[in-house]
Amino acid sequence: MLGVAVLTGIYAGCRDAFVSAGRFYERQRLYDIQVTSATGLSDDDVKALAGVEGVETVQPERSAMATTTVKDVDKNFAVTRIGTKRLNQPYLQRGRMPATTDEVAVTERYMLDSGAKLGDKLALTTAAVSGVDSDGAAADTGSADGSSHVSTHGATTSRPVITGVVLDPQDLDNPAGYRDGTFRRASTVDYTVFVTDLPAPADELAAASAQGSAQGSAEDSAQGATEGSTQGSAQDLGQQRAALPAYAAISLRVSGANELDTFSSSYRDHVGRVVDRIESLPEATTGGWYVNDRTEHQNFSGLTNDLRSIESIGRAFPVVFLAVAVLMSLTAMTRMVEEHRGLIGTYLALGYGKGVIVLRYLLFSGVACLVGGGLGELVGFIGIPVFLMRVIGGLYVIPHMTLTYDLLYGLGGLALFLLAVCGATVMAVMGEARRMPASLMRPKAPKAGARMLLERIGWLWRRMSFLNKVTARNLFRFKGRLIMTVGGVAGCTALILCGLAINDTVASLGQRQYGGIYRYDLMAVAQDGRATEVLDRLQNDKKVTAMVRVRVEAAELSLVDKGSGSGSESVQVVVVPDGEDLSRMVDLREARGGLVSSLGLGWTQSAGPRLKLGDDGMLVAQSAANSLGIKQGSTVDLRIGSVTRTEARVDAVFRSLIGADVYMSRSVYEAMIDAAGQSGGSGESGGQAQTDGSGQSGAETKPFVVNAALATLSGDRESHKAFATTLGREDGVVSSLSSAALADGFSFDLMSAVMALIAVLAGGLALVVLFTLANTNVSERLREMATIKVLGFTDREVHRYVNKEMVILTAIGTLLGLPLGRLIGGLLAVALNMPSLYFEVRVQWTSYLIAAGVTLAFAGVVQLFTNPVLDRIDPVSSLKSVE
Repeated sequence: MLGVAVLTGIYAGCRDAFVSAGRFYERQRLYDIQVTSATGLSDDDVKALAGVEGVETVQPERSAMATTTVKDVDKNFAVTRIGTKRLNQPYLQRGRMPATTDEVAVTERYMLDSGAKLGDKLALTTAAVSGVDSDGAAADTGSADGSSHVSTHGATTSRPVITGVVLDPQDLDNPAGYRDGTFRRASTVDYTVFVTDLPAPADELAAASAQGSAQGSAEDSAQGATEGSTQGSAQDLGQQRAALPAYAAISLRVSGANELDTFSSSYRDHVGRVVDRIESLPEATTGGWYVNDRTEHQNFSGLTNDLRSIESIGRAFPVVFLAVAVLMSLTAMTRMVEEHRGLIGTYLALGYGKGVIVLRYLLFSGVACLVGGGLGELVGFIGIPVFLMRVIGGLYVIPHMTLTYDLLYGLGGLALFLLAVCGATVMAVMGEARRMPASLMRPKAPKAGARMLLERIGWLWRRMSFLNKVTARNLFRFKGRLIMTVGGVAGCTALILCGLAINDTVASLGQRQYGGIYRYDLMAVAQDGRATEVLDRLQNDKKVTAMVRVRVEAAELSLVDKGSGSGSESVQVVVVPDGEDLSRMVDLREARGGLVSSLGLGWTQSAGPRLKLGDDGMLVAQSAANSLGIKQGSTVDLRIGSVTRTEARVDAVFRSLIGADVYMSRSVYEAMIDAAGQSGGSGESGGQAQTDGSGQSGAETKPFVVNAALATLSGDRESHKAFATTLGREDGVVSSLSSAALADGFSFDLMSAVMALIAVLAGGLALVVLFTLANTNVSERLREMATIKVLGFTDREVHRYVNKEMVILTAIGTLLGLPLGRLIGGLLAVALNMPSLYFEVRVQWTSYLIAAGVTLAFAGVVQLFTNPVLDRIDPVSSLKSVE
C-alpha cells in the first residue's frame, strides 16, 4: 500500500496541478506567443503577424506605467487594457469587471498590501505621451516586466473606482501565501491594474496638442500670427503621431495549440514552428522584434519548474519503496512456503503439477497485493494530492483545482508492484517445489552450525558470555534474515534521513546566502534621476560603516545554444564600476558542480578560489546557471528591461544558493549596450531609441549612472531591519532590502512539506518492515523458543534472547542507512533543478540522531507486539513431532 501510494501520490498531485493550471490558462486564453519591440509596435505589425501561417488570433496590447502611494511608499502600477480579442483575460475573484473608463480591477496583492476595499478610489499618476525630438523620433521607455510605455509633457492623475479583484493569468503567485517567490521576483512593477480602454499614445498626443494649439491660436490671433505657422504645427503633429508606437506588445494564439498540453514538449514544438515563421519575417529584423512563447514567461516557468522538481522526487523515492516491498514480500512468502512444506509435498504426491501449486500461492499474494494496491491508489490519487494541493495553494493561486485519475499510470504502478510481489512468490514456491515429495513432508532439518570469523578472535570470543555467543551464531547462521533485516532497515533509515536532509538544506539556505555569500547588510536601489542624492545621503549616515556603489537592473537570461538547457530565467544584473573591490560586499567563489559537490566531497565551498570581475565576460550565479545549463565559457542571451538585448560570454559561475544574480564590470556592461545599439539607462530613464529611414534602430550612449548601493551597517540585526524599512519610505528610493530580513523570512514550504510527507511514509515503511521481520523471526523459531523455555528460561529472558538479535540487526541497518541517506540526498539535490535555488545539501547532526532514533524507537514498538507472542508459545505443543 505504501509503495503504491508513494509511486502514484506525488505524481498525481503534480499532474492535477498541471491539468488545473492548463485548463485555467485555456479558459483565460493566455497567449501562446507574444511579440514586443524596443521601439513599440504598430498596426502594420499587427497585419504582418495576422498573415503568418498558424496564427489564429492577434490581439494588440496597450499598457502604461503609473504610480500610487501605498502606506506612504511609492509603488509602480502596470495599467493594462483588457484585451479586445479576449486574450489574457483576468479572472474575476470577487466584485465585477470594470465597465467604464472610471472603473478599474486590481489584484489581490494590492488589496492585501493597501488594505483597500471594493468601491474605494485608486489614485493613479500616469505618465503617457512624451514629446518628440528634433529628428521626429518618439521617446520610448521600457518597464522591467517587458511592457513599454510613453510619457506626457505633464503627468495626469486619475481616481478610478475599484470594482473588482482579479487574478492575472500571467501572475499566479499567491500574495497571501508563503511568499517564497520573493527570491524570484525581479520586476520593478509592484501591481497590475486592468482598465476597459487605454488611449493610444498618438491619441493622447493629439489631445494634448489640441489643448496647446487652442491656447496658441488665441495668442497668435492677438499677435497677428500667420496662417503658415498654423499649417506648420499641423504638419509637426502629423509627424509626431506617425512616429509614436501604437502598442506595447502583440499577443497571439496559435491554431491547434489549445488541443495540446501546455506543459508538454509537443506544445513547445508546435508553437516553436510558428515562432520560427515569425522570426523569419522582414519586419522582425527591421522592427527589432522580441518573440517569446508562453513557456518563457517568468511565472509560467516558475510554476513549471516547481512542479517538475516535486515530480522528480516522486520518481526517485518509489524505487527505494519498491525494493523494500520486494524484499518484504520475498521474506513473507518464503516463510509461508516453508510452513506449508508438508502440504506442498502432499499435493505433489497426489499428482498435482508445479504450475497448479504455484498458482495457488500466486492467487494469495496477488489478492493481497491488489487489496493493498487498491488502498494505495486511494491514498495516492486522493489523499496525497489533496495534501499537495493545499501546499501548492500557498504558493500559487490556481482556480478550480480538481482531482483526476490517470488510468494508465495508476494501473501501471499497481502492475509494477504486482509483478514484483508475484515474482518473489514464484521464486519462493519454485525453490521448494523442486524437491521430492517425501523430502517436503518430513520436517526441515535445522541449519548446521559453522565456525564464525568472530571465533577466530580468541581474546574477544573467550570474554563473551554464553548467551552472547548464541546470539552471534544465530545472527550469522540465518544469513537470509540478516540481509533482509539490515537491507530493509537501511533503506527506511536512508529515506527518513534524506527527507530530513532536504529540510535542513532548505532551512539553512537563507542564512548561508544572506549571511555568508552576501556580506552586505543592506541593498538600496534609487531612481536614476535622484540616485546621486540618495546615495550621498546614505553614505553620510552614521549607521553605514562601508558602502559600494553599483548599478542594478532586472533582466532575462537564457542560453543561446539550448541543447544543454532550456527556458529563461529572471536575473538581477549588478554592474560594478571598474576598479571597485566587490569582495567586501559579496563573497564570489568558484562554484562546484556535479556529483562530487552534491555528495559533500572535495574542498569546502568557502575554501574555493575567489573570483574577480574581468573585462571580457560576466559572472553568473550557480542557482541560475544550474537550471539553464550554463557553464563557464557559455554564450548567453541577456535582455535588460525591454530595450536592450545582447549576447554575452560567461566568464565563470559563482557559488550562489538563492536568487539569480549576474555580476559584470562597467566596461563589459557598456560594451554590451553599445553592441545592442541601445543606451545604458534602465526602464524608467532609458535612452531614446531612434529610428532612421531604413528602419534600423540606433542609439545615443548616455553616461553610466549608478543607481544602487551595497552597504554594511553597525548595530544588531533588528536595527538593520528597521533602518532598511525607514530608508524604503524616503523619496527617490525604489527599494531597500535588509539581508537580515531576507534571511529570516526565507522559506520554501512546498519542498519542506513534500519531504516531511516522504519522511512520514518512510517511517511507516520502517515500522512495517520491522514488524514483518520480527514476526517471521518468531514463527520460524517456535521449536527453539519452546526448547529454551523447557530449559528454564523465564519470559523476560526469552524476550531478551530474541529481541537482542533484532536490536543488533536494526542497529547495523541504521548505521548503514545513515551514509546511504546522505548519498540519496546528494543525488536528489542534483535532480532538483530549480530556478533561483541551488540545493547545496547540508545535514545537521541532529537529523542523524533523529533518523537513527526513530528507527530504533520503531524497533522498540515492534518488541511490544512480539513479546506477547513469545509469551503464548506452549512448549508441549511446539515440541510435538510432526509425524
